[in-house]
Amino acid sequence: MTKFERFIYQNLHRLRRLTQWLALGFVFLVPLLNRWGVNDIIGTFYSIRVGNLDIVDPALVLQTVLLTKELYFPLLLAGFIPLVITLFFGKVFCSWICPFNLLAEFADKIRRKVRPNAVRLPHRNPKGHHYWLVYGSILTFVAVFGVPLISLISMPGLITGQVADFLYVGTIGFELLAVPLILIIEIFFAPRFWCKYACPVGATLALLRAKNTLRIKFDAHKCTYAHTRRLPCQEACPLHLNPMKFKDLYPYCFNCGECVDACRVEGQALNFTLQPVEKIAAVHIAENHVS
Repeated sequence: MTKFERFIYQNLHRLRRLTQWLALGFVFLVPLLNRWGVNDIIGTFYSIRVGNLDIVDPALVLQTVLLTKELYFPLLLAGFIPLVITLFFGKVFCSWICPFNLLAEFADKIRRKVRPNAVRLPHRNPKGHHYWLVYGSILTFVAVFGVPLISLISMPGLITGQVADFLYVGTIGFELLAVPLILIIEIFFAPRFWCKYACPVGATLALLRAKNTLRIKFDAHKCTYAHTRRLPCQEACPLHLNPMKFKDLYPYCFNCGECVDACRVEGQALNFTLQPVEKIAAVHIAENHVS
């Protein structure tokens, strides 16, 4: 492991939180600069223009294709940068940049304070068909009824768009009420349901996984907590997943690295890897056969 990689692993939580706050600062800074006449960067997390470079949320690219039934090359090209980032690093936009996820993580902390006696959530990896059923329903609704539903329920786009409207023209739309409504539901009824099951932005990014996309790898031989009831890595997971079980971890996991950061034992039982899932599966099968 290089010094740079060691630095990253030792500061995952701090680096992610710093990136989240910088992204939030970007959300407020861009419309202010635009208001002051500086237009080198314009847009929101729906779409952003940096100079002459357009960057569009892949979910909106897909929505436009479903609505128009056409492939518009400049639009496809605008979704290329997010696509490449996702192919290499997975859904890191969701965990490292998305402003809604930052709010949801703090809402989860509030939940634990206001409901300390609530039943502790199991750490498990649901079957992927739950995830894709919701996403498929959203895409079907867009295609059949011609309604830009993804634009309406894209939390990163909604938040950044409303912030831009408020700072630039002084208005706020009633649709912003969806954000506190979802957070209240998550605090009192269904913790982290939006990012885990309902977000079309994250689901679109999950479609872009490839054979060598960044993923979590667990080495059972290096884990000193394997026989305890509550594992640090599981407790740290914002989505209440079990990072020790690679089966069905994706498409839910968004590579936040909190489980890796919590795994502070000698040898580091949890790591990120670009290794294909078939090789990881082969290692697990071999370990089970030996045991």
